[in-house]
Amino acid sequence: MPRRGRSTTIGKIGKFHQDRRVSEIRVFGELLRREQNLGPGAGSPSPAGQENAESR
Repeated sequence: MPRRGRSTTIGKIGKFHQDRRVSEIRVFGELLRREQNLGPGAGSPSPAGQENAESR
């Protein structure tokens, strides 16, 4: 019966490439979340900072 899965050379190569793809997707996801958190007014202060200024 032939070996299957990651014990074969092809399986090890496939695992290497899959791990790289997963890592790239994770990096791009974090970058996207950071960009979305900045929002359209990236240069303006946060809303919490504006509330503090109004209460003075």
